[in-house]
Amino acid sequence: MLLFSKNDNSLFSPEFCLLMGVTFLAFCNISLFYGLNDYLKANDIPSFWRGVLIGLEPFTALVFRPLISPFLTVRNSVSIVAAALLILMSALFSYSVADTLWTLAIVRIAHGLGFVLLVSALAMLLVASLPPDRVGQGFGVFAIAGLLPYAILPPLMERLLPLAGSEPRIYAMFAPVLLLALASLPYLRKRILQSERDNIAEFRRPTLADIRADLREPGIGRLLTANGLLFTATTVVFFFMKDRLVTLDTLNAGLFFSVSTAGTIGVRVFCGKLLDRMDRFAMLLMVLLALATVIALFSLAGEASTLLILAGAYGICMGLAVPQLNAAMFEISPPQLRGFNINLMLFTMDAGYVFGPLIAGGLLAMGTSTAHLFVWFAVCPLLGGILAGSLRRR
Repeated sequence: MLLFSKNDNSLFSPEFCLLMGVTFLAFCNISLFYGLNDYLKANDIPSFWRGVLIGLEPFTALVFRPLISPFLTVRNSVSIVAAALLILMSALFSYSVADTLWTLAIVRIAHGLGFVLLVSALAMLLVASLPPDRVGQGFGVFAIAGLLPYAILPPLMERLLPLAGSEPRIYAMFAPVLLLALASLPYLRKRILQSERDNIAEFRRPTLADIRADLREPGIGRLLTANGLLFTATTVVFFFMKDRLVTLDTLNAGLFFSVSTAGTIGVRVFCGKLLDRMDRFAMLLMVLLALATVIALFSLAGEASTLLILAGAYGICMGLAVPQLNAAMFEISPPQLRGFNINLMLFTMDAGYVFGPLIAGGLLAMGTSTAHLFVWFAVCPLLGGILAGSLRRR
């Protein structure tokens, strides 16, 4: 049942647009940190501890998301968003005064806690604002709102750095921008209170029995596994493609990722309605098998033109797969567990980002070449496609 909008066919309701604005600001505060490694290196932080500090933010999300998800409801999500924004603003200000390893670690953990609270609560509100027949398109727009900061903030920061003098000063400058997100919350709270009387089941917190029954459903487990496999596979592209391209000396890594990101955003902008017109599970089977093929071909391609074509194909596959996986989870979930299950999808994404590099590191330590890594990781979307496709019989 749609909670916020009276018109079930309207995706871009005021509530949905406000949520997308808050989502954009949420991911802006993460995309600011693309140069964190360089800042830590300039401050003589050893390479091992740089890795620990960078990883503390996503690791915090991995640990806390399953702990907080059972307690999130539509009713309390606006308050949690407000608390998360305050934590994030405090963290952004604190980078400029954190001058030891331990204080930086505390700030990174606080930053991760604020971000996981914010995105988890936004996911709960998002599923309450999606019209039933435009779920795939809605998740596609949500993903665009999360991607755009990575295209906007890094070049903007490069212009600001000579004026600001250091990265932490820019982090502190950005903190007050989050007040814009805080300003939207009273309206969202008012709309929730207006809707609550007619949708009591949607607002109640899931019981332990609900969660146990939910996790026993084979479809839920298959989609969670497929999502985790997908994001495990993406880590080899994100973290090891630059090394592959440097070895080949045929293509700039920045151009590769620009083309792949353009493919992802483009397919979500121009093919959004397609996501809700096709059989989701059949589409996931085809797209994830295509993605497995593309990732495997990264190990063979050597020409710049071929790599750019594959980059575009990779972006298109990701642009279709991620919103469809979330939309499929939305469709097979009981209404009161949709937000909980979408947060479990985010948890498997966190797990992919943590364990993917660990698996890759282990394979490299065993003597696997960087090129062959892509072949090994292509197995992940292949298995994910088979799992998602098996749900067509439901």
